[in-house]
Amino acid sequence: MRERLIDSWTEEDILSIHGDIVTEFMKSNEDHGINAAVEYARYLKYRGLDNQNYPMFLDLLLHENEEVIYALLADGVIFDQFKKLQRTHYLVNACFELLKRFLPGRIFDLTLETLLRVLNQHYRNAQVGYSLYPLSIDELNSIGKFLDKSKPQTDDLNRIILDIFSDLGELSSKDTEDHRIDRIGAHANRIRSAFLDNKATLGEAIPEGIMTTSS
Repeated sequence: MRERLIDSWTEEDILSIHGDIVTEFMKSNEDHGINAAVEYARYLKYRGLDNQNYPMFLDLLLHENEEVIYALLADGVIFDQFKKLQRTHYLVNACFELLKRFLPGRIFDLTLETLLRVLNQHYRNAQVGYSLYPLSIDELNSIGKFLDKSKPQTDDLNRIILDIFSDLGELSSKDTEDHRIDRIGAHANRIRSAFLDNKATLGEAIPEGIMTTSS
């Protein structure tokens, strides 16, 4: 009987069932669900991050459960593994999509720091990073909205964002026919200047709606 049942299921069916179960306990606010989610995060970290399974790790970052995020990210192991991944269009795009879905003050610092550090590493050589993933103005804004003018520029998160914009601000179309790159470099400098200028507001560089609406 068991063999006949198993034979009637496709691998996709089984994976879908597993995914539904994981989704259910990841959304649970009850103790047994939270404990299961924490253990799942620990197990994924134990298995390690690679170019095939990292979307599972990124999906975990969407869950607003501090215990899960702490279990996954607190010791920095996952970020170290992210640094070794092949830079792909999908990975960089996934980081931006996650940033768009969160609002300032509504994302755990560990989650935000991990996403920002992945992007910081990708655009450290801005010209190369842009050639692999030509980000948009909206994506620049999805980074800049997390700058916090109530904190100094030496704040860890502010510092990472300012470093990203400093690198992107050097973008120039002199070595490429893509003149959109000049707009990206100029906008990165505009956001950075709005943060550093005590008389300016971020709203002068970033549309107010982006600061208050997730996508």
